[in-house]
Amino acid sequence: MPNNPYDEIFKSLAKILGEMTAEGGEPPRIIGCTIIAGGGVPHREEEMPEDDDGIDYEVVEGEDCVYVTAEVPPEAEVAAEFGPREVTLTVGDATETIDLEADIDGEGSSYSVNNGIFDVVCRKAGKTA
Repeated sequence: MPNNPYDEIFKSLAKILGEMTAEGGEPPRIIGCTIIAGGGVPHREEEMPEDDDGIDYEVVEGEDCVYVTAEVPPEAEVAAEFGPREVTLTVGDATETIDLEADIDGEGSSYSVNNGIFDVVCRKAGKTA
């Protein structure tokens, strides 16, 4: 049987569940998690940049969407503005414009913050949910 690209994820989840149910063990802590599935195998487009004056982020492109993830202070005010081929992140006073390789549907795109993880989903133009 060929290797499933998600085998490693399933093994990690099984280990976490095993630790959670072990007697006398301290439960593992998970802080921020995004699982992207369906529509092919997402691949990393861009590593977190090393600049000190902007927002550190990661971009992953899937078949229907481009995903941008950034770690932010829990109390920070955040926003995302979607352009035809870019997304502008605002975290507090810092702003970062990210050029994308695909046309974006601003109406179908969204963002959220949970436990200090700023998730931006940029739906590609012409793709439906």
